[in-house]
Amino acid sequence: MLTPFTVYCNMTDMNGVGVTVISHDSENRTRVKGYESPGSYSRDIHYTGASLSQLASLTAVSLRCEQFIMSECLHSGMYRNQVWDWWVSRDSSKMTYWGGASVNYKCACGMTDSCADPNYGCNCDANDQVWRNDSGLLTDKTKLPVKQLRFGETGNSHEDGYHTLGKLKCYGLA
Repeated sequence: MLTPFTVYCNMTDMNGVGVTVISHDSENRTRVKGYESPGSYSRDIHYTGASLSQLASLTAVSLRCEQFIMSECLHSGMYRNQVWDWWVSRDSSKMTYWGGASVNYKCACGMTDSCADPNYGCNCDANDQVWRNDSGLLTDKTKLPVKQLRFGETGNSHEDGYHTLGKLKCYGLA
């Protein structure tokens, strides 16, 4: 039996369907600069008032769960030539797809063939001197919530990046 934990219930987000919302300590847009090796930047995510096992139980009883994730990049790829960036699932698996995608080495634009460089599956993989972003919802409730964020390829003076991770949101009964 898990101990109870406090949640926020949003009754307006999904047209009157109650949404359980869990906050964490990494919701603010955060700069990633000076980390060249793949995944050398590491950010552990600490959820407010709930353990990962409690959140795993929440996702199990929920019909749907989602978490917004965004990477902003300047001359910094995600999956171009090698895996530079990833997120870590609650069971500590290295996840090599981004929000809005369901296939490894892809982002939302890769699922719709609308990426900045059509040869790659993410906007950031254009790897040019234009600020770009890849974002979307992670929806595999067996992997949520995000436990850690990992980034690389921001070590050179012309490379830069930011990440944003939204609250965990679950709704409906499974």
